[in-house]
Amino acid sequence: MAKALKVFTSTSKLFASGGQKILGLQKHSKCLLSNYVAKSNNELSLFSLTSSRALSTLSPSRSLLDTHSCFTCTKRSTALYSTEVDKEISKFLEKEIDYEKKRSTENLPKISGFEIQTDGGDVTLTKVSGKEKITVKLSVNGSVDSIMSDNPTDKDEPPQMICRPPFDIEITKGDGKVLAIQCGFPGHDNFDEPEEYNKGGQEAEQIDDQFEIHDVAIHEGEWKDTTFTVSASTMDAELFDLLMDMLDERGINDEFITQLVDFCTAYENSQYIGFLQKLKAFADK
Repeated sequence: MAKALKVFTSTSKLFASGGQKILGLQKHSKCLLSNYVAKSNNELSLFSLTSSRALSTLSPSRSLLDTHSCFTCTKRSTALYSTEVDKEISKFLEKEIDYEKKRSTENLPKISGFEIQTDGGDVTLTKVSGKEKITVKLSVNGSVDSIMSDNPTDKDEPPQMICRPPFDIEITKGDGKVLAIQCGFPGHDNFDEPEEYNKGGQEAEQIDDQFEIHDVAIHEGEWKDTTFTVSASTMDAELFDLLMDMLDERGINDEFITQLVDFCTAYENSQYIGFLQKLKAFADK
């Protein structure tokens, strides 16, 4: 029959190391016990981390024994993360930011006759004439296209980035009613390269506009999803042309579109640079 152990003020614990058993009492300093166990290679293998990979994971790194502290004195709750990818991201972004800054402009282009307000990716243009107010709303988010040069000597040059966002026009005359016109851009083949002459050398009957009407509606107050909308594809051609002429009279024409694209391209690039700088700052933390 095993010999009874005398009960002390603290419960005894049994530590196994190979074939040797160590009887430790909690009334003794646990810090001394840790130092004693740390002297044995066998004991260290029991309390070492399962893998050095723990240093590069999102899981907290925990050690059962710390030779510099005792169990009851401190608690290690430090999470260690891998920073190799962060460093690579920061290094790449440094070059990317420098490249984008070289191709950007310090001052944003102006749009004649319109006041410009920006909020992140949103841009609002306003123009007031008497009781009439014209508002143009758009977003540069997700509206960048790459345009390849047609010049064979520029084939090694990177594509030109151009921002051509769809835009909404609202015209009010002071009575609360709003003429809402949704506009967009034609395909690349028709943009900024109107065909003034046909293959026979004679002037073409129609010169393509740099933008086109998509939908038209009239509503009062704020736009509602229930508002009836007329698609330009089903609209009478003469009415379509008259609406385009109405916009032309109010300064929304090809010249306006050229200035709008220049502004949006420069503004989107400035927002992109700001994004890269914020991402780099985040990676550097």
